[in-house]
Amino acid sequence: MTTKLSVGVTRKVGQPNFGSACATCQLEIEIDNSLMNDHADTLTERIRRTFDLCRQEVDRELMRHADGSHSRPEAINGNVRARNGSSPQPTQARRARPATDAQIRAIHAIASKANVRLASELDAEFGVASPQSLTLQQASELIEKLKSQLTGQ
Repeated sequence: MTTKLSVGVTRKVGQPNFGSACATCQLEIEIDNSLMNDHADTLTERIRRTFDLCRQEVDRELMRHADGSHSRPEAINGNVRARNGSSPQPTQARRARPATDAQIRAIHAIASKANVRLASELDAEFGVASPQSLTLQQASELIEKLKSQLTGQ
């Protein structure tokens, strides 16, 4: 029997002219239940290594953005994504407010209760890897959809 562990790191840094850059790394690993019960030190080390890997990737992505090798943003389905070489679409990118912390917590809680594979749902519905990448509106839509799945069980 295994247990799934989700680890995520998100970092946002300020940019000139009131801008910002954000990077998120979300990993899901499966852990054998015997490791959880009998080898707490090994489990703790595995969790630390997973967080370290996420931190390194977030740092690497933010460094790419800082040195100009990152492509400019484009709003796609309400989310800001990279597009090589062309200018951003400021009206779409400015209108999309990010999901709130409360919405993100609700999404995790409801998805867990409804036994929904959150990563798969996020990718299929919105083309993102984590709830932190959703807009306020998308998060609201997802919460309603998850609630309906929960009540339908």
